[in-house]
Amino acid sequence: AVIGAITNGRGNPLYMPSVQHYFDFCVSGEDEHVFPKRKPDRGIYVAALDTFFNLRGDSIIPEDRLTWIHVGDDLANDVGASAVCGAKAIWLCAEDDELEADLPSWSTATKEELERRKTLNDSAKEYVSAKISNLSELETAVMNILTS
Repeated sequence: AVIGAITNGRGNPLYMPSVQHYFDFCVSGEDEHVFPKRKPDRGIYVAALDTFFNLRGDSIIPEDRLTWIHVGDDLANDVGASAVCGAKAIWLCAEDDELEADLPSWSTATKEELERRKTLNDSAKEYVSAKISNLSELETAVMNILTS
């Protein structure tokens, strides 16, 4: 398995000693070759796939035997956007994340932005290949996807 991080920010797990050994690469929406194509823009996923194929080199595994699984906590940015690009999407969602939450007092989101986000989230739900509430469930979810 090749494990990559796709982020809109500057947090790069390759520079975080506690988790760096889990990741083979990181693509950020802030990277020069990616910006301004941040999630959910298709461009950041294309950049991640390009990075993967460059790392893969002359692998003997045929492309039609590869499975891309994207794990994310955001329905629109992670699940929907990656699935549209060909991924099987695992939604990491704590049970209380699904409940309708009041808008935080510090938010500057307009009513229209909130409605757009809700529409994107609702449409992304159809792309969920698996849903987990804890990373301890990830291995089982991945195995279910690979064997289905």
